[in-house]
Amino acid sequence: MAEQLGPIDESCDSPPYSVVTACRRVGIQEPEDVRWCRLNRVVDAPASEWAALRRQPWKLLVRLAVPGVRRCSCGQRLPGLDRYTFTFRTGREASYLLGQCASCRTVYWEEA
Repeated sequence: MAEQLGPIDESCDSPPYSVVTACRRVGIQEPEDVRWCRLNRVVDAPASEWAALRRQPWKLLVRLAVPGVRRCSCGQRLPGLDRYTFTFRTGREASYLLGQCASCRTVYWEEA
């Protein structure tokens, strides 16, 4: 029967697992058990605009504040995003913009 199903195409739309687990420490509820959605899949913007938003993340918050335009898959407004910088054991740092929907707990993220 398994051969009838064919391969399952699975995509993971989250940052590295070490970042996901660390998100519990910055207030994300149940980070390992909720949906993660990269913001550029929700907010349509050309790549050049995303590059500019990474340099000035406050513009992303202004962009998300437009009433009635962007909503979570549960229908609620998208959450505000905060910038967090994670330091790995190797000393490397990575910054992310993170926000969690208060209703369905989907975590929206983007590299900062």
